[in-house]
Amino acid sequence: MRLLLLFLVLAAVALAGTPSGDVRQELLRLVNQERQAAGSPPLRLSPALSQVAQWHAGEIAHRIGSLRLPANTTDALDERIRRAGYVAHQWTESLQASSQDVATVLRHWRQRDAETFRKLLDPQVRDLGLGVDRLDGMPLYVFLYAVPEAEHFARQTQGLRDLGQVRAAVLAAVNAERQRAGVPPLSANSKLDQAAQRHAEDMLARHYFAHESPEGHTIRERAKDAGYDWRAIGENIAEGQTSVAEVMSTWMHSPGHRRNILSRDFKELGTGLALGPSGGGYQVEWVQDFGTRK
Repeated sequence: MRLLLLFLVLAAVALAGTPSGDVRQELLRLVNQERQAAGSPPLRLSPALSQVAQWHAGEIAHRIGSLRLPANTTDALDERIRRAGYVAHQWTESLQASSQDVATVLRHWRQRDAETFRKLLDPQVRDLGLGVDRLDGMPLYVFLYAVPEAEHFARQTQGLRDLGQVRAAVLAAVNAERQRAGVPPLSANSKLDQAAQRHAEDMLARHYFAHESPEGHTIRERAKDAGYDWRAIGENIAEGQTSVAEVMSTWMHSPGHRRNILSRDFKELGTGLALGPSGGGYQVEWVQDFGTRK
């Protein structure tokens, strides 16, 4: 999920006559001083975000001519950020045009716009882009600061890094539901694990979500390819959940998936989990394969 925020901040910077690269480094240094004092890690100057910020500074200075931005600005910037190759979980923009000094800028944010200043110090914000131009003869600065999706995703999925533990937790959760329903427990099966894992990894790698692969293979073929000679076979899949509890809740609130979890026809379970980059973003793919051997 991506959250888009847009803030227009009237603050002040006076570094006229300084090369734009030096301006960016000086602003970065001052912002990181504030972050250090707040106990937040330093921001990194992102070339991709700076490219977008510089484009927007030029748009404001030479086409829009004002800090009053069109209604579609957020969508346009979001598209520019994606085209620049930056994958953001959340990003924020701040605009500044004035002739006051840098200390006044930071004092303004602390005293008069605490919410924007708090965003600037957020420890999850890690990357900064800076654009520099002039508006009505005054220095104009565009700040883009962002939470990178890769780092947000890593935090959200930290509990899924040990596949063995995840499989054990899924089996325990399934058997807890079966016990409540008065159904015999399932046993883990390594061949079903293999079939489920291959499908989870394939969905992640080729960016699709379906029981049937693009070639038309289903759990029937995948189980046999893994060496599981089945008499009964079934599959649950899910996408996006970041914990065993969340994915089990999703399945148990879906009649078809719940039916597989509680079915007396199945004796064994395999679990697959794949997570990481997929289709220009990040995704989590879950697979449960249920079976009974001949």
